[in-house]
Formats: sequence, C-alpha cells, structure tokens
Amino acid sequence: MSKFDKIRAAVEGEELDEIAVSVWWHFPGRDLNARDLCEMQLEFQRRFDPDLMKVCPSGGYPSIAFGAEIEYYGSPTGAPRTKVPRIRSAEDWGALEELDVQDGVLGEMVRAVECIGRGLEGRVPFIQTVFSPLTICLKIGDGRLLGDLRSEPDGVEEALEVISRTMAEFARANMDAGASGLFFATQMATLDRLTEDEYRRFGVRYDLPVLRAVRSRAFINVVHIHGENIMFDLIAESYPADALNWHDQRTPPSLADASERFPGALLGGIDERNTLVKGTTDDVEAMVKDAVKDVSGRRLILAPGCVIPLAAPPANLDAVIRTARSYKDWR
Repeated sequence: MSKFDKIRAAVEGEELDEIAVSVWWHFPGRDLNARDLCEMQLEFQRRFDPDLMKVCPSGGYPSIAFGAEIEYYGSPTGAPRTKVPRIRSAEDWGALEELDVQDGVLGEMVRAVECIGRGLEGRVPFIQTVFSPLTICLKIGDGRLLGDLRSEPDGVEEALEVISRTMAEFARANMDAGASGLFFATQMATLDRLTEDEYRRFGVRYDLPVLRAVRSRAFINVVHIHGENIMFDLIAESYPADALNWHDQRTPPSLADASERFPGALLGGIDERNTLVKGTTDDVEAMVKDAVKDVSGRRLILAPGCVIPLAAPPANLDAVIRTARSYKDWR
C-alpha cells in the first residue's frame, strides 16, 4: 500500500494492517531558505520515513513577510520569537498591505515546496504549514493584539482581511508548487485567550477563506489547534478539514472522545514533550499501543500534539514508526 493510500484509508476510517504516522521537528537556522529547508526535509524523510510529511518552515516566516523581525533563542523546539514587532500602535494594523506570495520569504517557502516535490517524486504526501491570520496578528503584534482587538476592532479587522487574502493566495501557490494540502495552524482557538464569540468574529471569519481556497484541490488538509482549553467543537464543526491535530496528551478532548465528535482523521497519540523525550523505547511502544487502542485503530494518524523537541532521541522516533508498522502483529 502506498503512503497516499494509507493516509486516504486512515481519513476514511478503513481498517489497516499498519497505522499511518506523521512526525516532525524544526530545522532552526536552515528553515528560511528554500534550498536548505528542502534538503533538511528530505533528509528527515529518508531517516524516519513518515507516511505524511509536514513541511516545517520557520514559525516566524509570516512575521518576516509582514514586516517584523525574529530571532532564534535556543527554544527546545527550535522555534523563533519576535524580536522587533511590526505593530507598535493601534494605527499600524490598517497600514498592512497585501503581499506578492512569489516574492521574499513567502516565495522562498513556495520554492521549498517545489524542491521537496521534486525530491519525493510523488511517493509521499506532504503538507505546507500555513498560520491562521489571527495567529499572524499575534506574532507581529507582540503583545498588542488582544487589547487592540477589544478596543480598536476595526483596525485589527482591516489587518485580518489583508492577511487572509495574502495567505489564501499563498495556499494556492503552494498547491500549484506540488503540496498535497495544508497544515493550517491556529494558536488563538483557545478559551485562555478569547471567547467563542470573539473567535468566530476574528478567527473563523478569516480562516475559512484560506482553507476554502484549496479545499477542492487538497489531498489532505490538517487543522492544528494549538494550546490548552481549546475550542475543539467549534473547529470540528466549522472548518473544512480532513484531519485535526491538537495537544491530545495535555488537554481535552482525548482521542477516544474526539473520535465521537469529529468524522475525519485524528493526528495525535504521541506525547512529544515527555515520553518521546524522556522515555525509553519501551515507553514509546506502550504509548503508541495505548493511543491506537483508544480508537480501535481507525481514523488515526499517529502524530505529536505539536512540534517534537530537538532533544528527542532518534531511537524513540524509530520506535513510534516501528510500533505503528507492526500493528498487524499486536492488535
């Protein structure tokens, strides 16, 4: 069975002899240049052989695109942070302009996808990471977003409209370049930051055009819901997603519960912060088996709740893959 067939079967809920797997981590310092990112992604694919590749550009690429500066600071996951924000006053939201997605850092990310597609030669589905418009506002606002969203909502919505149009075009460009779909990441669909009404207005309204821009062309679109106390049902019911990914090992719902609330595939089951970093290969094997049993082996793509820390031993990633591929022998 090809990797495409395995992922499609997982989304459709078919019984499989092997459980589909997707694992990923960042490549700090080599994730903003098309050639470097392509080389690192292909090297990772050769080393671990996941069934679905998540392309891992720098989490700061949209910040750079819209005028902020970032820095790498030794994060356990290799993620950057904002060094100089683009938004320094409420008036700055209305000054953002729609971008040419073939230029600058956005163009680099599109060219990385073209390069990855050539390297994979149609053997592996791969999805480009695209951040939600409201998440991009969070990144470029550096602490201003929530206050301005509530006191100066019109200006924030101007920015969201510009960013949404840009990211919809960026999503289309990645599909043209050969991507199999999107890994659409929102860091704002959490009750720790917004109410559901606020997220409907400032999140859903601007997220949906990005996902709809590629819906008819995507092999698989994954929505990642970052954080704790997440608005799982709102996303599950509102977004045109084939699969959902969240920190299922840290925040509700559990995989078993989510399988009753969302009809597509679930990306989860891997505790990337603790077991994958600190556990033995036996611990990892037990973790995988527990996750698979929670959903009776159906509609599951084994995956971390978010990016895997760089300190995770490669042997533990191997254990994830090996246990998933031997499902027929232990189910």
